[in-house]
Amino acid sequence: MFEKYNDMALVSQPYDLTDYKQVAQLVIEQALFRYERDRLMRDIDKALEQRDEALFLTLAQQYNELLERYRHLEEVHA
Repeated sequence: MFEKYNDMALVSQPYDLTDYKQVAQLVIEQALFRYERDRLMRDIDKALEQRDEALFLTLAQQYNELLERYRHLEEVHA
């Protein structure tokens, strides 16, 4: 089961890539969420500075939809 290589123990078992794929998917989703969230927050700030109520409401709706779409990420941190 274990092999010794340069004083390191190596496990000679096949790896289950399913876990790695799930972790990779989670990392990608978190990166996409943060990118979109940060972009929307910047745009919302600009809309507020410009007192553009229509744009603010549109962006706020998009922000809420983003939070809903990535709601499952909250469960990971819980």
